[in-house]
Amino acid sequence: SMAVGVLAAASFFDDAMDKMLDTTFGLANRQDAVLMFAENRPERVIDDLRSLPGALQIEGQLVEPVVLRNGHLEKHTTLEARRPDADLSRIVGGSGRVIAAPPGGVVLAARLARQLGVGAGDAVEVEFLSGQRETALLPVTATIDQYIGIAAYMDFEALNALRRQAPQVSVANLTLDPAARSEFHRALNGMPALAGTAMVSDMRRSFDETLRENISITATVYITIAVLITVGVTYNGARIQLSERARELASLRILGFSRGEVSFILVGEVMVLALLAQPLGWLTGLGIAWAFTQGIESDLYEVPFVIVPSTFARASLIVLLTALASALVVRRRIDRLDLVAVMKTRE
Repeated sequence: SMAVGVLAAASFFDDAMDKMLDTTFGLANRQDAVLMFAENRPERVIDDLRSLPGALQIEGQLVEPVVLRNGHLEKHTTLEARRPDADLSRIVGGSGRVIAAPPGGVVLAARLARQLGVGAGDAVEVEFLSGQRETALLPVTATIDQYIGIAAYMDFEALNALRRQAPQVSVANLTLDPAARSEFHRALNGMPALAGTAMVSDMRRSFDETLRENISITATVYITIAVLITVGVTYNGARIQLSERARELASLRILGFSRGEVSFILVGEVMVLALLAQPLGWLTGLGIAWAFTQGIESDLYEVPFVIVPSTFARASLIVLLTALASALVVRRRIDRLDLVAVMKTRE
């Protein structure tokens, strides 16, 4: 059961990463490209970008660097704002529900809220690191589970009003015609107001590689441990059973049972025990996976507690096949039993 639990817990990382990437890049960030301006621009710049070759849909977003404080606790992060009807870059919680930041306060990533020691209904001090570096005390209206990054969110009009400015944007999100991407990139070369461009597909690939590099090492170690546990327990258990029951098995051979029938008794008993251990192994895997999610947390990402049924099925299949292979190795010792010598052995 421990082998199944360790194997299921190690394999759950794939399920967790799929959930992280699908939520972040499938639900929250659905744009093809992100244009970052060197400085905040009036919102009307979005209309100017519609003439870019291949641009299909364009939405603006305001991102401000800030320091959030609660007493002696503080965190450098970004305060993001977009229109309530934004479709390309959205605030999506861990449940997949799209959230609109209310005008009266800020929405915090749950990890950020924990680091600051605040929750919904509390107030947090916001210090802007650009412009006149204003400071404001804002209520926390909600917290959301966010798997990649930590940020704070605010209503677009409310943030611009707080900064006492006409609506401005610092980022433009675009969807592109795949056939016109080359022309799109060439057109960007003549735009000095841009500080940078990011393709979301490249961002997803980078996150995927980073996460898998960090997590796959741990997963490989635990998978190896699970296989070694299975081989060790099954092989040694089968050998002990053979040693204890050699006389009985030899008696069956003398009574006319075939090698296959005698072997089936030993191998069958091992496999029945392995099957009975599966449910306990699944529960153990859930516990280990939950412990992993509590212990692996950083500003870059948070691993969600997600295990799909196929993960348990795969873990059980690997353990059962390994147990069968180990039992069959011991089964060869039955074929080589010296029936006369065994029967002479005292009980």
